[in-house]
Amino acid sequence: MSVATLNRAVVTDLKRHADPAHAEKDKRYHKYDGYKSYGIRAPELDRLLKAFKADILELSCSEAMRLAEALYRSRIEEQLHAGAYALALKADCLELPKRAAYLDRLANSFMSWSTVDNFCARVLQPLLMKYPEPAIKLLRKWNGSRNIRNMWKQRASAVAFTRKVGESGQFSAAGLELCDNLAGSSEDLIQKAVGWALKDLMRGDKRKVLAHVKKLRRQGAPATITLYAIRDLKGLERDAVLKIKRK
Repeated sequence: MSVATLNRAVVTDLKRHADPAHAEKDKRYHKYDGYKSYGIRAPELDRLLKAFKADILELSCSEAMRLAEALYRSRIEEQLHAGAYALALKADCLELPKRAAYLDRLANSFMSWSTVDNFCARVLQPLLMKYPEPAIKLLRKWNGSRNIRNMWKQRASAVAFTRKVGESGQFSAAGLELCDNLAGSSEDLIQKAVGWALKDLMRGDKRKVLAHVKKLRRQGAPATITLYAIRDLKGLERDAVLKIKRK
C-alpha cells in the first residue's frame, strides 16, 4: 500500500469514528489555541490504530517517516497519535543524530500535553535510551526555546526524563540540568512536567535529586513543581521538604 493510500485509510477511519460531542468536551479541557480532535477516546483510538499495524510494518523507513510527517502536519490530536504509533513500530528507522532534524520538524506540530507525552513515551524515550548523547543534544535545543509556540517542545524536554528513563538512574545529571532551566516557568503544564520528571528521576537517584528539589524549594520554585516532585515521599521525609522556606 502506498503512503498516500495508507494515510487516507487512517484518516478516513478516524473520521468515521469521530464523536463531535466528546470533541467539544476535549476542546474545553485542552484550552490551547488551535487544538483540534475527533473526540475519539484513548482505548478506542488504540484499537483503531492496531488495525493498521501490518500495513505500517510493510513500509520502508522513508515511507514510514513520510506517513508520520503527513499525519503530524494535520495538527489533529488523533492523527498525531497515529504518527507516533507508526514511528514506534518503525523505531529502527530513527537513528540519531541522523534523524534529529526530522524529529525537530515533527515537534513543531505538537498541540497538547497529550500529544507531547505520547510522543515522548512511544518515540523519544526509546531513542534517549539508545542514543543518549544526540538525544540529549536535541532536548537541550527544545529546552532553551523562548518562543511561546514551542512551549510544547519545552514540556517534551522534561517529560523525556519520566517513567523508565528517570527510574533508570542513568540520566540524573541531564534531567536535573533541563528541569532546572524550566523551574522558573510560569506555564502550569511546564511546571507539572518538571515536577513529574523530578519525581521519576528521584526514583533512580534519590539522594541527588532530593537534594536538588530542596534547593529549588529554598530558591522559591513554584509549589506545583516541588509538590509533584515529592509525591513518592511519606511522613517525616516529606514534611522536611515542605518545611523549607524561601531564602
